[in-house]
Amino acid sequence: MPKPSHLAVLMAGKEAVEGTPVPPTMSVPWKTLTPKDDLALIADEGVRGSAVDNYGQSPGPRGSGLDIGGDVMADIIGWPLASLCPDLLVTGSTAPYTGVFSTLNTGDTQPATQTWTIFDPLGTWQYPGIHWSELGFKWNADGFFQYSAKGIGWGYQTTTSPTPSWTASPKPVANWSVTNKIAGTQMFVADGELTIKRPVTAIRGANGTQDPYKLFSGDISVDGKITTVMETTAQRLIFQAGTMQSFECAYTQGAATALNSLLLHCSQVAYTEGTPSYGKDYIELPLTFKASANTSDIGASGGFSPIKATLLNALPSGTYK
Repeated sequence: MPKPSHLAVLMAGKEAVEGTPVPPTMSVPWKTLTPKDDLALIADEGVRGSAVDNYGQSPGPRGSGLDIGGDVMADIIGWPLASLCPDLLVTGSTAPYTGVFSTLNTGDTQPATQTWTIFDPLGTWQYPGIHWSELGFKWNADGFFQYSAKGIGWGYQTTTSPTPSWTASPKPVANWSVTNKIAGTQMFVADGELTIKRPVTAIRGANGTQDPYKLFSGDISVDGKITTVMETTAQRLIFQAGTMQSFECAYTQGAATALNSLLLHCSQVAYTEGTPSYGKDYIELPLTFKASANTSDIGASGGFSPIKATLLNALPSGTYK
């Protein structure tokens, strides 16, 4: 009998030791969920007097990947943010707490790892040691503010079935409530994207296990694109001049202790494309941009950072890191 995929529950938990799975502490609503079980096979190619090239295969190194996506909510989005921007400072004595995420430039620069668990009608699968390598945001005139994330982890393990634990989370964010500012001035944006990337490398060797020795997160980068209605030539001229300016995408939801918000701020972005489009009855200006590291978007670890994310929600310090 086929098993219904809509009964699958996605859950997250913060690890104390990298690669050692932990019980989940939060359930995560999802719209796309794609686990990837990676196993390299080692072929026995020793010649044995026959016209064949493979005499058997043995299991080699293993790992996992996890692609997820859904509606941006102020509680769940902190999980991938804390991995990509692990310089995290949470302040406040009561809700809403304020979490500021930025590039970590001290110590080994690595994030705290996470265990992600999938509980479905066939069993419970834990993906430990997750480092998130990409977090993308999308918004337009319709629907909800969306995110997608890609992670890399150790090989999955099975465990006993957990009890889903849903937070008193806000509703998904309607796209019409998302605002954008360029150089500090609110601008009309028909649609937009912003993507944070941080490549993750599996360090492998002969160490008595199929899993990696370590997963190592590299350097952070931020890029995006927006579509504006071209009412003046100002932004096109800025593109031609290569002028740096700030960009931010934000939303606010609720009030008082139920206040939730997310501000994605890049103090220095440069347009990489900016050619007018005449495909509609009015002129549009699609713009792509890349953020540069600067000293305004840094956290407590100093250095440089291309982005600072400020998140308000009901979750205190210690939730994500």
